[in-house]
Amino acid sequence: MAQGSRGKIQVYNDFTAAGGITTGVPDALYNNLGGGVGLIGVNEGVLALTIDEPGGVLSITTDTADNDNHALVAGAFRPSDGGMWMEVRMKMASVAATKQAHFIGFSETLSHATPVMPAETATVTTTYNGTGGMAGFVFDSDATTIAWRFVVGDGGVALATTTRTGAAGTAIGITANTTAPTADKWMVFRVEVSESGVARGYFGDIGTRDNLVFVGKNTTPLGVSDCFHAVALIENRDGNLEVAEYDYFEVQASRSWTP
Repeated sequence: MAQGSRGKIQVYNDFTAAGGITTGVPDALYNNLGGGVGLIGVNEGVLALTIDEPGGVLSITTDTADNDNHALVAGAFRPSDGGMWMEVRMKMASVAATKQAHFIGFSETLSHATPVMPAETATVTTTYNGTGGMAGFVFDSDATTIAWRFVVGDGGVALATTTRTGAAGTAIGITANTTAPTADKWMVFRVEVSESGVARGYFGDIGTRDNLVFVGKNTTPLGVSDCFHAVALIENRDGNLEVAEYDYFEVQASRSWTP
Protein backbone atom coordinates (compact mmCIF):
# COMPACT_ATOMS: atom_id res chain seq x y z
CA MET A 1 0.00 0.00 0.00
CA ALA A 2 1.20 3.51 -0.73
CA GLN A 3 2.36 5.55 2.27
CA GLY A 4 3.27 9.22 2.45
CA SER A 5 5.41 11.26 4.79
CA ARG A 6 2.51 12.59 6.91
CA GLY A 7 1.98 9.67 9.25
CA LYS A 8 0.96 11.86 12.17
CA ILE A 9 -2.25 13.90 12.25
CA GLN A 10 -1.87 17.16 14.14
CA VAL A 11 -4.83 19.27 15.26
CA TYR A 12 -4.06 22.53 17.05
CA ASN A 13 -5.73 25.86 17.68
CA ASP A 14 -4.41 28.48 20.09
CA PHE A 15 -7.33 30.82 19.31
CA THR A 16 -5.04 33.72 18.42
CA ALA A 17 -6.48 34.48 14.96
CA ALA A 18 -8.59 37.56 15.63
CA GLY A 19 -9.91 37.60 12.08
CA GLY A 20 -10.20 33.84 11.79
CA ILE A 21 -12.98 33.19 14.30
CA THR A 22 -16.49 34.45 13.80
CA THR A 23 -17.39 36.20 17.03
CA GLY A 24 -20.97 36.74 18.11
CA VAL A 25 -23.68 34.17 17.38
CA PRO A 26 -22.16 31.14 15.60
CA ASP A 27 -23.79 29.18 12.81
CA ALA A 28 -26.52 26.83 14.03
CA LEU A 29 -25.01 23.62 12.63
CA TYR A 30 -21.21 23.85 12.37
CA ASN A 31 -18.34 26.32 12.62
CA ASN A 32 -14.79 25.80 11.37
CA LEU A 33 -12.51 27.49 13.89
CA GLY A 34 -9.33 26.61 12.03
CA GLY A 35 -6.46 24.26 12.80
CA GLY A 36 -8.71 21.24 12.35
CA VAL A 37 -11.03 22.30 15.20
CA GLY A 38 -14.79 22.62 14.68
CA LEU A 39 -17.64 23.84 16.85
CA ILE A 40 -21.05 22.19 17.15
CA GLY A 41 -23.84 22.69 19.64
CA VAL A 42 -27.46 22.70 20.72
CA ASN A 43 -28.66 26.28 20.03
CA GLU A 44 -26.22 29.01 19.16
CA GLY A 45 -24.98 30.94 22.19
CA VAL A 46 -22.10 33.39 21.70
CA LEU A 47 -18.42 33.14 20.76
CA ALA A 48 -15.88 35.80 21.70
CA LEU A 49 -12.13 36.24 21.78
CA THR A 50 -10.97 37.28 25.25
CA ILE A 51 -8.76 40.35 24.87
CA ASP A 52 -7.73 41.03 28.48
CA GLU A 53 -5.58 37.88 28.71
CA PRO A 54 -2.55 36.94 26.60
CA GLY A 55 -1.95 33.95 24.35
CA GLY A 56 -5.31 33.65 22.62
CA VAL A 57 -8.44 32.70 24.57
CA LEU A 58 -11.79 31.61 23.13
CA SER A 59 -14.83 32.38 25.28
CA ILE A 60 -17.89 30.20 24.69
CA THR A 61 -21.29 31.16 26.10
CA THR A 62 -24.17 28.71 25.88
CA ASP A 63 -27.70 29.68 25.01
CA THR A 64 -30.22 30.00 27.83
CA ALA A 65 -32.38 26.85 27.65
CA ASP A 66 -31.56 24.02 30.04
CA ASN A 67 -28.94 21.62 28.59
CA ASP A 68 -27.88 23.96 25.77
CA ASN A 69 -24.29 23.25 24.89
CA HIS A 70 -21.28 23.88 22.68
CA ALA A 71 -18.54 21.41 21.79
CA LEU A 72 -15.09 21.88 20.32
CA VAL A 73 -14.57 18.80 18.19
CA ALA A 74 -12.03 17.14 15.89
CA GLY A 75 -11.70 13.74 14.32
CA ALA A 76 -12.40 10.96 13.95
CA PHE A 77 -9.29 9.00 15.03
CA ARG A 78 -8.61 5.30 15.63
CA PRO A 79 -6.38 3.92 18.43
CA SER A 80 -5.12 0.95 16.41
CA ASP A 81 -3.45 3.26 13.87
CA GLY A 82 -0.80 4.23 16.42
CA GLY A 83 -2.53 5.65 19.46
CA MET A 84 -3.80 9.18 20.06
CA TRP A 85 -3.77 11.94 22.64
CA MET A 86 -5.47 15.26 23.26
CA GLU A 87 -4.76 18.19 25.57
CA VAL A 88 -6.96 21.15 26.49
CA ARG A 89 -6.38 24.14 28.76
CA MET A 90 -9.59 25.73 29.98
CA LYS A 91 -11.38 27.43 32.83
CA MET A 92 -15.03 27.71 33.79
CA ALA A 93 -16.87 30.75 35.03
CA SER A 94 -18.86 28.94 37.71
CA VAL A 95 -18.39 25.84 39.87
CA ALA A 96 -21.63 26.32 41.81
CA ALA A 97 -24.39 23.73 42.00
CA THR A 98 -26.82 23.47 39.06
CA LYS A 99 -24.68 25.64 36.80
CA GLN A 100 -22.32 23.86 34.39
CA ALA A 101 -21.31 20.44 33.06
CA HIS A 102 -18.23 19.59 30.98
CA PHE A 103 -16.69 16.66 29.13
CA ILE A 104 -13.12 16.73 27.84
CA GLY A 105 -11.78 13.63 26.11
CA PHE A 106 -12.51 11.13 23.34
CA SER A 107 -15.98 9.87 22.42
CA GLU A 108 -17.01 7.40 19.76
CA THR A 109 -20.66 8.53 19.82
CA LEU A 110 -21.14 12.22 19.03
CA SER A 111 -24.02 13.71 17.07
CA HIS A 112 -22.96 16.70 15.00
CA ALA A 113 -26.55 17.99 14.95
CA THR A 114 -27.52 17.63 18.61
CA PRO A 115 -24.43 16.69 20.68
CA VAL A 116 -24.95 15.41 24.23
CA MET A 117 -22.56 14.86 27.11
CA PRO A 118 -20.79 11.51 26.48
CA ALA A 119 -20.94 10.96 30.24
CA GLU A 120 -22.70 12.97 32.95
CA THR A 121 -23.15 12.74 36.70
CA ALA A 122 -26.30 13.31 38.77
CA THR A 123 -26.19 12.90 42.57
CA VAL A 124 -23.85 9.87 42.95
CA THR A 125 -24.36 8.20 39.57
CA THR A 126 -22.48 8.71 36.31
CA THR A 127 -24.44 7.83 33.19
CA TYR A 128 -22.52 6.72 30.10
CA ASN A 129 -24.48 7.96 27.10
CA GLY A 130 -24.49 6.51 23.61
CA THR A 131 -23.46 3.08 22.39
CA GLY A 132 -19.77 3.75 21.78
CA GLY A 133 -16.59 4.05 23.80
CA MET A 134 -15.40 7.13 25.66
CA ALA A 135 -12.50 8.25 27.83
CA GLY A 136 -12.16 11.64 29.44
CA PHE A 137 -12.90 14.02 32.27
CA VAL A 138 -16.41 14.89 33.48
CA PHE A 139 -17.49 17.84 35.59
CA ASP A 140 -21.17 18.03 36.47
CA SER A 141 -22.71 20.43 38.98
CA ASP A 142 -25.67 18.03 39.32
CA ALA A 143 -23.39 15.69 41.28
CA THR A 144 -23.69 15.52 45.05
CA THR A 145 -19.96 16.16 45.38
CA ILE A 146 -18.87 18.58 42.66
CA ALA A 147 -15.53 17.47 41.20
CA TRP A 148 -13.68 16.62 38.02
CA ARG A 149 -13.68 12.86 37.43
CA PHE A 150 -11.84 10.66 34.94
CA VAL A 151 -14.20 8.16 33.33
CA VAL A 152 -13.87 5.36 30.77
CA GLY A 153 -16.90 3.57 29.35
CA ASP A 154 -18.22 1.58 26.42
CA GLY A 155 -21.68 0.42 25.36
CA GLY A 156 -23.41 2.58 27.97
CA VAL A 157 -21.51 1.21 31.00
CA ALA A 158 -18.30 1.98 32.86
CA LEU A 159 -15.15 0.03 32.08
CA ALA A 160 -12.90 -1.20 34.87
CA THR A 161 -10.31 1.38 35.96
CA THR A 162 -7.52 1.87 38.46
CA THR A 163 -6.39 5.06 40.18
CA ARG A 164 -2.84 6.40 40.19
CA THR A 165 -2.26 4.53 43.47
CA GLY A 166 -3.45 1.22 41.99
CA ALA A 167 -6.82 1.15 43.73
CA ALA A 168 -9.88 0.04 41.77
CA GLY A 169 -11.96 2.86 40.31
CA THR A 170 -15.75 2.98 40.54
CA ALA A 171 -18.47 3.72 38.00
CA ILE A 172 -18.87 7.33 39.12
CA GLY A 173 -15.30 7.97 37.97
CA ILE A 174 -11.90 8.68 39.53
CA THR A 175 -11.80 12.06 41.28
CA ALA A 176 -9.07 14.19 39.72
CA ASN A 177 -8.88 17.28 41.95
CA THR A 178 -7.65 17.01 45.52
CA THR A 179 -9.38 20.26 46.55
CA ALA A 180 -12.69 21.77 45.43
CA PRO A 181 -12.57 23.21 41.89
CA THR A 182 -12.04 26.95 41.64
CA ALA A 183 -13.95 29.20 39.26
CA ASP A 184 -11.95 31.25 36.74
CA LYS A 185 -8.79 29.18 37.25
CA TRP A 186 -6.88 27.58 34.38
CA MET A 187 -6.85 23.78 34.32
CA VAL A 188 -5.10 21.42 31.91
CA PHE A 189 -6.51 18.07 30.78
CA ARG A 190 -4.65 15.39 28.84
CA VAL A 191 -6.12 12.08 27.68
CA GLU A 192 -3.93 9.46 26.01
CA VAL A 193 -5.24 6.30 24.34
CA SER A 194 -2.76 3.59 23.38
CA GLU A 195 -2.89 1.19 20.43
CA SER A 196 -4.10 -1.46 22.88
CA GLY A 197 -7.10 0.64 23.99
CA VAL A 198 -5.77 1.78 27.37
CA ALA A 199 -6.74 5.38 28.18
CA ARG A 200 -4.74 7.42 30.69
CA GLY A 201 -5.97 10.68 32.17
CA TYR A 202 -3.77 13.55 33.41
CA PHE A 203 -5.08 16.61 35.23
CA GLY A 204 -3.33 19.93 35.89
CA ASP A 205 -4.94 21.21 39.08
CA ILE A 206 -3.23 18.97 41.61
CA GLY A 207 -0.48 19.97 44.02
CA THR A 208 1.25 23.25 44.68
CA ARG A 209 2.54 23.85 41.15
CA ASP A 210 -0.52 22.64 39.22
CA ASN A 211 1.60 20.27 37.13
CA LEU A 212 -0.07 17.57 35.06
CA VAL A 213 -0.52 14.55 37.32
CA PHE A 214 -1.59 11.04 36.35
CA VAL A 215 -5.15 10.35 37.58
CA GLY A 216 -6.01 6.85 36.40
CA LYS A 217 -6.44 4.40 33.53
CA ASN A 218 -8.78 1.66 32.33
CA THR A 219 -7.90 -2.00 32.76
CA THR A 220 -10.62 -3.23 30.38
CA PRO A 221 -9.61 -1.89 26.94
CA LEU A 222 -11.57 0.32 24.61
CA GLY A 223 -12.30 -0.93 21.10
CA VAL A 224 -9.09 -0.19 19.20
CA SER A 225 -10.74 -0.38 15.76
CA ASP A 226 -13.43 2.13 16.74
CA CYS A 227 -13.26 5.75 15.55
CA PHE A 228 -13.27 8.47 18.22
CA HIS A 229 -13.88 12.21 18.20
CA ALA A 230 -11.82 14.52 20.38
CA VAL A 231 -14.24 16.81 22.19
CA ALA A 232 -14.38 19.58 24.80
CA LEU A 233 -18.01 20.29 25.66
CA ILE A 234 -19.76 22.76 27.98
CA GLU A 235 -23.44 22.30 28.85
CA ASN A 236 -25.58 24.47 31.12
CA ARG A 237 -27.53 23.00 34.00
CA ASP A 238 -29.91 25.72 35.15
CA GLY A 239 -31.66 27.24 32.14
CA ASN A 240 -29.30 30.22 32.03
CA LEU A 241 -26.32 31.01 29.85
CA GLU A 242 -22.99 29.63 31.09
CA VAL A 243 -19.44 30.54 30.10
CA ALA A 244 -16.20 28.61 29.60
CA GLU A 245 -12.87 29.83 28.23
CA TYR A 246 -10.42 27.72 26.22
CA ASP A 247 -6.74 28.61 25.85
CA TYR A 248 -5.84 25.83 23.41
CA PHE A 249 -7.15 22.59 21.94
CA GLU A 250 -4.61 20.05 20.65
CA VAL A 251 -4.85 16.51 19.31
CA GLN A 252 -2.29 14.14 17.84
CA ALA A 253 -3.19 10.83 16.21
CA SER A 254 -1.82 8.49 13.57
CA ARG A 255 -2.94 8.10 9.99
CA SER A 256 -4.41 4.89 8.66
CA TRP A 257 -2.51 3.64 5.61
CA THR A 258 -5.06 0.88 5.03
CA PRO A 259 -6.17 0.87 1.35
